[in-house]
Amino acid sequence: MMTTTRLLVACVAATATLSIVGCGPSRNELYNGVEAKEAGARIAELEKLLADCESGRAHHEIAKGTAEGKPSNEIDSGAIGKGASFGTRAHGEELVITVDNAVLFRPGKNELSAQAKATLARVATLLNERYAGDDVRVDGFTDNQQITRSKNEWDDNWDLSGGRSRAVLHYLIERGVSAKRLAFAGFADNHTVASNGTESGRAKNRRVEIVVMPGSSRGSDAGTDSGTEKKSRTKGKSVD
Repeated sequence: MMTTTRLLVACVAATATLSIVGCGPSRNELYNGVEAKEAGARIAELEKLLADCESGRAHHEIAKGTAEGKPSNEIDSGAIGKGASFGTRAHGEELVITVDNAVLFRPGKNELSAQAKATLARVATLLNERYAGDDVRVDGFTDNQQITRSKNEWDDNWDLSGGRSRAVLHYLIERGVSAKRLAFAGFADNHTVASNGTESGRAKNRRVEIVVMPGSSRGSDAGTDSGTEKKSRTKGKSVD
């Protein structure tokens, strides 16, 4: 197992390399003379290395916070890092981890970014080490704007929000969270946390919430792909 120092060095190297190959003209230059398939595989390897590093950091923060007797909320905050925020509801019984879509997805897409995978790797470690006996639901939300960049991919807000929450669910499974504990739902542009009248408000509404619910896990795979609950239709569609 890597020492903490080696782990941090690997994290820095992976982050630096991803910043070069992840976007922009330099990516095309890198691809010059290299098969796209090979380059894609290398990027995937680097993304996994970065995610593994972030998972290791979360584990370290949990162990350190526990040993120092820190309050539970401080341990949780340290584990998830800066990529997400957390709070509680239901009289403090439910832990809600919120990740905004700027971290998770490109506009109109449901493919997770490298930054998203790194953040969710920390969340998965927290779920496995601190909340192993609890069920988890992944909730997706959009703003109320019409889809413009990917209108051929999504039917409406329900479709997009469910697709994004499902993508997060599957990545949590990939990072070792048991499928028996998980479910997902899409709420479209309902349950806003800010006004959709401003861009800053719409940005806050475009988010994924990972809700940790008290109680033992389901004990079966039923509900893992619970789908997008469509109780009513929404008039608008989300821009991202």
